[in-house]
Amino acid sequence: MKAGFWRRLFIPLVVCLLSSGTSWAQVSFIDPEDGKFDTSQWLATRTGFLPVPILITEPAVGYGGGVALAFFHGQFRGTMVDDGRGGWRRVAPSVSALALGGTENGTRFIGGGHLGIWKEDRIRYLGGIGYARIHMDYYGRGGELGENPVRFESDALGLVQELQFRLGNSDLFAGVGYRLVDTDNRFHPGDLLPIPGLPAVRFDSRSAGVSLMLSYDTRDNLFTPNEGLDGKVTLTFNGKAWGGDQDFNRYGAYLKFYHRIARRWVLGLRGDAKAVDGDAPFYEYPFLQMRGVKVMRYQGEKTLLGEAELRWSFTRRWTLVGFGGLGRAFSDGGGQDSDLIHTKGVGIRYLIASRLGLQAGIDLAWGPEESAIYIQVGSAWLR
Repeated sequence: MKAGFWRRLFIPLVVCLLSSGTSWAQVSFIDPEDGKFDTSQWLATRTGFLPVPILITEPAVGYGGGVALAFFHGQFRGTMVDDGRGGWRRVAPSVSALALGGTENGTRFIGGGHLGIWKEDRIRYLGGIGYARIHMDYYGRGGELGENPVRFESDALGLVQELQFRLGNSDLFAGVGYRLVDTDNRFHPGDLLPIPGLPAVRFDSRSAGVSLMLSYDTRDNLFTPNEGLDGKVTLTFNGKAWGGDQDFNRYGAYLKFYHRIARRWVLGLRGDAKAVDGDAPFYEYPFLQMRGVKVMRYQGEKTLLGEAELRWSFTRRWTLVGFGGLGRAFSDGGGQDSDLIHTKGVGIRYLIASRLGLQAGIDLAWGPEESAIYIQVGSAWLR
């Protein structure tokens, strides 16, 4: 995609932002409770958006940047509703977002999505669409190519749709989803032919599937939780019947636990497991998603990881974060298991929207091979 395309896209976007219906002069960015910078009032307006600069230091694609716009609407204040069990639950606002950016190695992306919290949080919707031109390295399953990865480019179009319904008055949700990824892939193997796990050096591939999901959610805040559980189990049937090229299944499960162990201290724990079977394309194999590890660096038929995070709010607005994790990718055939991968890091957060409980900040993470910086809006585990 030529640079002119991005100029034609970005200029109208900036014009739209500068001409939004609400005057900046009419909005206070100071919280009357503590006199500190806060975006709550701006986000509560009908045209209130949160501009988020994207700083990309992902080792898989290099340095880069972009911009994301998040628009909070609906029940912004987090209205309390009767939970049907003699208590109350807080209804989070719906959020729409648009993002675009690129990196020094030629990777470009643009996309948008919507998280809908409907009918007093009895229905949840997630939808998004995006396009990317990706330049990355392929390491094989379990990282079997080691120090000699194969460079590739991929033009990818992705679409996701999910709809979940609360089961009675419980904290359980059941739902269905659809996901499509359409790619044009080009590899540069040098002397390495054939490339393990790939059908050719250039090929098109489309994967599409329908998902069944069951989730459990008692978080006190969807954006930066301090208490509660968030769990989900997903089974996805991919195949020609849904518009894809190949038949395979994907399985996923995660559990996130948040607990305020003292007035200023919050502990978070995360466990995540993924698996695939059947004739899946290379990009559908699960990989370890951890701060400090390259995207797609450790792939396999199965992945398993665990992380812990400790937050200390040393003032009402500012919070320090420490985190660490362990993970491994497993290959049943055609590859090898990865080593036990360990990561660690530190970060800092600022309470940017007190009425949402939304924190934003930066993390510095160290993995077995690389260090990386991540800009965070909300929990790092929302990604």
